[in-house]
Amino acid sequence: MFRSQEMSYFQLIMPQDSAWTIMDQLGYLSKVEIIDHNPNEALINRPFANYVKRCDDLIVKIENMLQVAKNLNLLSNYKKGNLKQFTNQVFHIIQLFHTYLDKIEDDINKKTSSFQEQNKHLEQLIDQSEYIQNYIEILKESKTYLGEQVFQNQQISKFECYVGILKNLEQLQFHRVIFRVTKGNSMVHLKRMNEKQSIFIVLFPNIGNYGKQKIQKIVEQVSQGKFTLPQSHQEFEKKLNELQMKQAEYINLIQMTQNQLCQCISNMLVLRNGLPLIEFYKFYLIKEKDLYKELNKLKMQGRLFLGELWVPTKDIFQLEQTLQMIKEQQTNNPGGQLAQKYPPDFLQKPTYFKLNEFTSIFQEIVNTYGIPRYQEINPAIITIITFPFLFGVMFGDIGHGFTLFMFGSYLCLFKNKSFYNLRYLILLMGVFSFYSGLIYNDYLSLSLNLFQTCFRSEEECVYPFGIDPMWGGHLEFNDSFKMKLSIIIAFCHMLLGISLSGLNYLFLGDWLKLSCKFLPQLLFLICTIGYMVFLIIYKWLNHFEPQNAPSIITTMISMILNLGRISGPQMWEGDSQDYIQYCLLLMTIISIPWMWFPSIISHLLQQGSFQQNEGKRKTHRIDYGQLVEEPGIEMTQTHSYSHEQIDTKYGQPNGETQESTFFIKQKNTSHQGIQDLIVHETIETLEYVLGVISNTASYLRLWALSLAHSQLSEVFFELLLVQPINHGQPISLMIGFPFWALITFGVLMCMDSMECFLHSLRLHWVEFQNKFYKGDGVQFKVFSFRDRIKESINLESQ
Repeated sequence: MFRSQEMSYFQLIMPQDSAWTIMDQLGYLSKVEIIDHNPNEALINRPFANYVKRCDDLIVKIENMLQVAKNLNLLSNYKKGNLKQFTNQVFHIIQLFHTYLDKIEDDINKKTSSFQEQNKHLEQLIDQSEYIQNYIEILKESKTYLGEQVFQNQQISKFECYVGILKNLEQLQFHRVIFRVTKGNSMVHLKRMNEKQSIFIVLFPNIGNYGKQKIQKIVEQVSQGKFTLPQSHQEFEKKLNELQMKQAEYINLIQMTQNQLCQCISNMLVLRNGLPLIEFYKFYLIKEKDLYKELNKLKMQGRLFLGELWVPTKDIFQLEQTLQMIKEQQTNNPGGQLAQKYPPDFLQKPTYFKLNEFTSIFQEIVNTYGIPRYQEINPAIITIITFPFLFGVMFGDIGHGFTLFMFGSYLCLFKNKSFYNLRYLILLMGVFSFYSGLIYNDYLSLSLNLFQTCFRSEEECVYPFGIDPMWGGHLEFNDSFKMKLSIIIAFCHMLLGISLSGLNYLFLGDWLKLSCKFLPQLLFLICTIGYMVFLIIYKWLNHFEPQNAPSIITTMISMILNLGRISGPQMWEGDSQDYIQYCLLLMTIISIPWMWFPSIISHLLQQGSFQQNEGKRKTHRIDYGQLVEEPGIEMTQTHSYSHEQIDTKYGQPNGETQESTFFIKQKNTSHQGIQDLIVHETIETLEYVLGVISNTASYLRLWALSLAHSQLSEVFFELLLVQPINHGQPISLMIGFPFWALITFGVLMCMDSMECFLHSLRLHWVEFQNKFYKGDGVQFKVFSFRDRIKESINLESQ
């Protein structure tokens, strides 16, 4: 995990008859990445687009069936399958080859044809039932609102009346529109049926055909169905009875249709070898879809498939064994041929780390900022310790850290889905918060006297661990300690980052950057921030009288302004401090041009050498047209990338043919101007010099957040618990304790922990990783059925 795994580039040649089998085994192998030979081509224009669409359509049908089963409460006892069961069942099916998709498609279509018809019929029955139920409610409400005498005396014929159902959100708007159209000569009655719908009754006198038509259009626009009122009492009773009888019939039909659907779906939910049939079909369709998507990345040449792939170098033997096994199993068809190639220059090698459940979350933190370059040092392995440690420095409290640790332990033991992927990160954050709380001797704003205090001891005494409880409650002491501790952590963290940059240069063999970037940057950091850290530790280890104590800030400022001379009290006696500071300042000044100019000078020398060599090359030209006419030489274009690739075949003494591939590419002969290079190096040098100071200041957030956390904890504790105890108010204490617990949980455990998390993230992304990390790599996208199924159905690894 320190560096990404070494990758190799291969060309795979497969006959058309064996392509499905080979790709199927590669998907189970989960070791290769297939390179798309034409990434700009639309999916619809690719040879296997129809197969991908077929799989998508079948998956949609299965999802619809599962949704209906969920609506019918058929999934209460439904046990989802897992990938292990699916893999075992696939390997036990002897007749499982590429035509098995046709068999699955026929089976699903047969089962879903009747299912879809019944489901459509069920939806129609439910709609009709709802319409009838609404009609019954309207009739009952109209009888209640208008009165029975209206229907008995046929007084309703003297008025115009419209009824219907509208959405609750449209009530006010509907009322206003009717009022304006009728100019206030109307009565609008609204009654809420449920959370979404309401009954409306509009009653108005005869205002002419024009006004009636306008109101009718408004009602038709908002009403969810067409409803009419009977004109007499006899018609009213008859209509109501008819509707109630129809409603009872529809209820019986709905129940019968639901039973038929349940029987149809239950056959798909029966366990077969520990896996429901519908789940097996879903897994298999996802696998087939991914297989044909990968086949679409290959290049077809006659009856051959040509593909390029990346594979970890350590897994080459396993890949070769897989291809050999396929060749032995299919004696009638030729197997795939694997040939290692040099990757084209424009193709960047992918970055691949073998992760587990513990390291994956820390790698995700790094990848969110940027994917590591190929073979670049991976910050994630350092982040495993430094990230929760910096969080703990800011969140340090024995009580809060232990609570966070217990929450992380609960996630590890009981696998809570919401925070399951974060379980190890939260666990470590709790451990380091608890540890930092012990160092600070801070337990919910209280100092614990775990060991005997040395504050009033007459003999020489050192408190064994953490801060003496007598000093723990003093704000000035804690403020000074945490601020200086932040500077020490800043120096160590940035020094680690610069050291890793040196290891990167050493690994790449870039001696120029190693000697003219790494060394001066290291020297600059040590001579500035490193010297400050030395003064902090020296002052801690030595006793100074308060009136003669030297100020570190004053010492650093006078070192720059007075060319190393000290204007105040010295750290030690003699003139050696002036001399040391003068040497440090001189090395600091020298390191700036040291990291600035060598790259520019090296570029000028290389440019002059290149121009001399280019003049010699002009006299040597190769006519490739003559090579084609030579016997024994065959030239073919074997790649569809934007460069030319020529395969040259020549005879060997033993009669065997050896194939070599030469990449002939046209290089851009235009070089970066010297002005641009000077600007780039100037900006980079200034960025580093100023960044050392600004980044060190950024680490002071460790001190600020830790101090804020302890002060907030103390304020909450004092106001809600200590004051009622001091005033002898047990009732106030009983009321204050729940408030203290809630505020502690909401403000400190939730809000402040999130703030500390984000600041720790910032310190790693900016202050630490900018010293060595480029973060512009390409992720290794492995061709794996297991990963695709997990992504599609969100199942955990079994």
